[in-house]
Amino acid sequence: MRMYLRLVSALIQGVEPSDKEKKKNRIFYYVMACIAVFGIMLPMAFFVGVILYSMTNALSAFNTQENAIELFLHLIAAFSFVFGLNVIFSVFYFSGDIENLLPLPLRPYQIIGAKFTAALISESVMEFIVIIAAFSGYIIGSGVPFYSWAIAVIGMLTMPILPLIYCGILCMLVMFFTRFVRNKDTVNKITGIFTFALILGIVYLISRSGFDTEKLIETMSRSGSGVLGVMNVIFPTIPLLVGSMSAGQLWMFPVYIGVNLAAIALFMLIAQVIYFPGVVGISQGGASGKRNSGAVSKLRQHRPSVTYFKKEFRILMRTPAYFTNCVMINLIWPVFLYLVVVMQGKTNFLESFIYGIHSGDEKTVLLFLLGVSAASVLVTAVNCIASSALTREGKHFAFIKYIPLSYITQINIKAAISIIISGTGMLIYVTAACIWLKTGIKFTVFSCLLSLLSVTFATYFGIYMDSVNPKLIWDDELNALRGNYNIFFNMAVAIVLEGLICAGAYCLFKFTSLGAIMIILILFALIMILTAVSYLLCNYKATKNIEKMTI
Repeated sequence: MRMYLRLVSALIQGVEPSDKEKKKNRIFYYVMACIAVFGIMLPMAFFVGVILYSMTNALSAFNTQENAIELFLHLIAAFSFVFGLNVIFSVFYFSGDIENLLPLPLRPYQIIGAKFTAALISESVMEFIVIIAAFSGYIIGSGVPFYSWAIAVIGMLTMPILPLIYCGILCMLVMFFTRFVRNKDTVNKITGIFTFALILGIVYLISRSGFDTEKLIETMSRSGSGVLGVMNVIFPTIPLLVGSMSAGQLWMFPVYIGVNLAAIALFMLIAQVIYFPGVVGISQGGASGKRNSGAVSKLRQHRPSVTYFKKEFRILMRTPAYFTNCVMINLIWPVFLYLVVVMQGKTNFLESFIYGIHSGDEKTVLLFLLGVSAASVLVTAVNCIASSALTREGKHFAFIKYIPLSYITQINIKAAISIIISGTGMLIYVTAACIWLKTGIKFTVFSCLLSLLSVTFATYFGIYMDSVNPKLIWDDELNALRGNYNIFFNMAVAIVLEGLICAGAYCLFKFTSLGAIMIILILFALIMILTAVSYLLCNYKATKNIEKMTI
C-alpha cells in the first residue's frame, strides 16, 4: 500500500505543474483559481443542481423521481467512457514514465492500479463537482433520508470508477490482441475518429426519432423504461447507488460497494495477465525521418515568418492529440447546438426568437449579437489553440529564442493560426445562422466582424495567459493540454469578462433609454479596446515573460 501511494503521488505530480512553475507566480495561481471557482465551477454546479431539482419535481407526480438522477449519471458515465479512452491509452501505454517503471520490481497490477488511480483523480475533478451538484438537486427535490448526503459524497468519488475500468479493460485487450496499434499517434487518431463518429451517431438517432423534451419526460416517467433499462445493465452501479438513497433500501449501498470492488479485482487480474505483453513494442513518435527531412528541405525555401507559420500549422494538424483537442473540437459544439434545436419539440421556443429577428425587434437583435460575441470568445478559449501556444513548445522552448524572428512576430504568427482556425469556423457558423434567419447582408457582415474581433481578443489574451507560466515540462502532447492550468484559467477569465460585458450591455438596454443600436456600437468599441489591450499585453508583457523564461 505504501508503494502504491508513493507511485500514485509521483504520477499525479508528473501531470501537475511542478513546484518551480507554481512558485514563479503563486499570487497569479491563487487569483486565477478564485476566478475559476466563482466563474465556472460554482455557476456550473448551480445550473446542474437546478436542472436536476426541476426534473425530480416533474417526475415526482409519477413516483419515478429517481429516473432523473439515474439518466443524468448514465450520461456522465457514457461521456467518461468515450472521452476517457484516449486518456487511458495515453496514461497506460504512451506516457514517458513507462520506460522507468518497467525495470522496477513492480507487478503489472501495481503499475496499472497506480496509473488508474492517478488518471481517475486528475481527470475527474470537474466530474466530481457536477456529480455532487446533481445529487444535491435530486436530494432536495425528492426528500430522501438525511443519510443520503453521506452516500452522495461517497458516490461522487466512486461513480466514475466503472466507466474508466471499462476503458482500461478495452485498452489492454486492444493492445494485447492487436499489433497494428503500436504507436500513440495511431491510437489518438482511432479514438478521435471513434469519439466524433459516436457523437454524430447519437445526434443522428435523436434527430431521426423526433426526440424532444416532452418525449423525454414521458419516457422518464415510466419506471424501467427502455433507455434506462439498457443503461442500467451497462452501468449496474448507478441504479444501486441511487436506490440506496431511498428509504428502506440502504441495503443496496453495500452491494454497490461490492460491485465496484469486484470490478476493480477483475480489472487488476486482467492487468496482471496481459499488461506487460501489450506494452512491449510500443513507440512514442509518429513521423518518419525521411518525411521530416523532406519537409525541412521544402521549408528552407521560404522566409522565416512563412516557415514558422507552416511549422505551427503542421504541428496542430499532424499531431493527433492537438488536432483532436484543439481543431476537431470546433466541429463538435455546433452538433450540440443542433441537438438543442431538434429537442425543442412542440414548445418551439426558437419561434419567437426567429420572429423577433425578422421583425427587427431591438431586444432580439441585441441578444443575437451578444450571443455571437460570447460564442466566439468561448469557442476560442475552449479549443485552447492560443492558451497552449507556448506550452506546446515543451522541451524545445529554447528554439523560439534563437530563430531569426522577434518574440512579438512569433506571437503574432501563433495568434494568426488561432484566428484562422477559430475565426473560420465561427464565420461559417455565424453566416449560416444569418442566412437561416434571413437577416440581410449588412447585418451578416456586421455579425461576422463582431465575431472575428471577439476571436482576436480571446486569442491574444489566451497567449498572454500562457506566457505568464507555461507548462514546458511534459512527456506527452496530451499531458501538455491536460496538465496546463493556464487553459482552464484562461477559459474562466474569458467567460467572466464576456459574461460581464454581455450582462452590462443587456442591463444598459433594459434600464436606460439607450437604444439597441447605440449599445451594439458600444459593445463593438469595447471589444476593440479589449483586443488592443490584449495585443499590448502580448507586445510588452508576454515578450518579457518569454525573455525571462527558462526550462
